[in-house]
Amino acid sequence: MNPIIIQGNNIITKGYKLEHCRKHCAKSAQDWTEQYRQLEELLEDLQITHFINQQFPHLNHHHLPKIALAGCPNGCSQPQIKDIGISGYLTPRLTENPCTGCRLCVTSCPENAITWTDENIILDLNRCLSCGDCVRACPTEKISCGETGWQISLGGRLGRHPQLAEISSFEKSTDDVIAKIRMILSDYLENSLPRERLSQFLERRSYSALLRS
Repeated sequence: MNPIIIQGNNIITKGYKLEHCRKHCAKSAQDWTEQYRQLEELLEDLQITHFINQQFPHLNHHHLPKIALAGCPNGCSQPQIKDIGISGYLTPRLTENPCTGCRLCVTSCPENAITWTDENIILDLNRCLSCGDCVRACPTEKISCGETGWQISLGGRLGRHPQLAEISSFEKSTDDVIAKIRMILSDYLENSLPRERLSQFLERRSYSALLRS
């Protein structure tokens, strides 16, 4: 039986929260729709709802594992404060194509990662957040699409002891993301302590550091 939680005027019947940002957003660096479908299938396959119902006899909203998908680093679905946050990225690269000097790439970048010096484009990847705005702005593909993929962040939460999720890994494909999330959640199902929330489990197991190593 699915747990029922009354939160304000909403009735929650799933033992998890899977959220996403706006569909067909012009700012998206990656399309999350297929990944969302596969994540939903994974959560049902692992029977997360049944587990959470057993883990927390008196279930409250903050007990639910929370996963958020965002198409770009803007993170409108707030992946930074979720147990698991997944954000698409698109890293720009300079090509041999001629530059018209329009400087649209410079004005498109809110991180000031692109400068125009002596009629040359300077791209500072240390400042770049890989949002892809400059790639979309460039009319000649002087700045083009480089590496793309997904950033996984772990351990975010609000509540009494809030903390931001830590960046743990960068994955090239949806298949890689699903495999990583399956591994994490399976470990949680098998090795969590009684009444241990997912973010607490990830912190105790030092998952962010583990995946980065």
